[in-house]
Amino acid sequence: MRFFSVQSKLLAFFFILIASLLAIDILIQYNNNYLISLVNETFDTINTINRIKQDINVLNSSIQRYLVAGDSDSMLAVYGSINSIDEKLSMLETKILGKEEYLYYTNLSAIFEYLNKLAEKLVIYKKGNLPLSKVYSEYMDFSEFFKEYLEKFSEQKVKFTMEIHTKAQQQLNTIRKINIAVILIWTLFASLLSVVFSSTFTTPIINLSKVANKIAHGNLEVQLPSYSANDEVAILYNSFSNMISNIKEMVKKLEEKADLERMFALQKIEAIKYKQALQEAELKNLQAQINPHFLFNTLNTILQTAMFENAKQTYEILLRTSNYLRYVVHNINRVVKLQEEIDNVRNYMYIYSMRFGDKIKLEIEIEEELNNLLVPCMILQPLVENAIIHGFKERECGEIKIAAWKIQNQAVIEVIDNGQGIDIDVIENLKNSAFENNKTTGIGLSNIAKRLSFFYNIQNPMSIEANPQGGTKVTIKVPFITEISQLPKQEVDII
Repeated sequence: MRFFSVQSKLLAFFFILIASLLAIDILIQYNNNYLISLVNETFDTINTINRIKQDINVLNSSIQRYLVAGDSDSMLAVYGSINSIDEKLSMLETKILGKEEYLYYTNLSAIFEYLNKLAEKLVIYKKGNLPLSKVYSEYMDFSEFFKEYLEKFSEQKVKFTMEIHTKAQQQLNTIRKINIAVILIWTLFASLLSVVFSSTFTTPIINLSKVANKIAHGNLEVQLPSYSANDEVAILYNSFSNMISNIKEMVKKLEEKADLERMFALQKIEAIKYKQALQEAELKNLQAQINPHFLFNTLNTILQTAMFENAKQTYEILLRTSNYLRYVVHNINRVVKLQEEIDNVRNYMYIYSMRFGDKIKLEIEIEEELNNLLVPCMILQPLVENAIIHGFKERECGEIKIAAWKIQNQAVIEVIDNGQGIDIDVIENLKNSAFENNKTTGIGLSNIAKRLSFFYNIQNPMSIEANPQGGTKVTIKVPFITEISQLPKQEVDII
């Protein structure tokens, strides 16, 4: 007969018990999660439908304004609303659960496609001074029909969700009943098994546990009761007796060493986690600072240029915009040369001038040796954008100058504007708080200062002051480094 040890029997018993209960619990959790996700999905779908309704109303208002005024801003608002509706319809497609919902979505897409054609037709008729009343009437009818169909889709989604919810709830109730039955059966079986084990195995184990408890409280002179059986417990008795003598010699040193190592490890782990979290948070914060309105308006500018001009200028602004976006996306957490930062600023200013004209001039004076200076990405463009937004918001024209030169082993970079300037109180506040929690000079100063400090392992790399000729001057002073191997090791590892 095959031998089954006490350990294997106990493990088998508890494994089957835990596995059965765990399986039922997983089924219950799965059903609960499914119901929650179903309700959330339905809520998201209905919310998206309501937002589409709002966008339809905005589209109708934009078309009315365009038919009255006929200006390019109204026309862009029309196309913006159409794009917004199209995006939300695409979101609805990802939330479809059944064939009936898919049919609703297909019909909605077809209605919106025709509604889009009517809107474009109104724009063309307005440009050509053609009669609009018939097309506008048809557009408004289809607009109302589109909203009504959205409402039907919403009702169908709720109905479908309630049907699935009812079925899942019934299954969940059945599983709960099975779970109660299994618990009762295993409780009875465990009670019977405990009686058997207590008469044959638990007595020596209890004696052993009492001795172990005394040893755990520091009494290493305790003696084990005699036990003459030939099983696992006897082996455990002998092994435990041998270990007592060794423990007497090692326990004190091990406890002291373990305490010291544990404290050191915890401190080191916390320090690493804190620094890593701070670095990641700063990079994510920088990515979030890229102005989405600027990118959106830039794309609208490209659209206008494509409509009213012919090829070359459109190609140039598209190329500059692509270079700008590629630089930001590919280099956001990499080391770059100062020349690359300058090229990115030029691209930004070119795009800006295409939108608002040449009212703000950019002057760059960089010593040739400074072109190879290694810097973290996106430290100059936010400063230029900040100067434009806050320095020239009430002025028609102005100038921004970027200068860089080398003094011994230090590089100095200045971003100067002749805008409306910053109050002395604000400058003092910036100096005292090291750019923290600053809401008066735009977004990005705190992030740039922190990244420069991390990158070069220095303190106070950036300062801001009033320009004597009017405006603001931001000064960056960092070590002159042109090779990655020269950077502080801890910062290179993070990069």
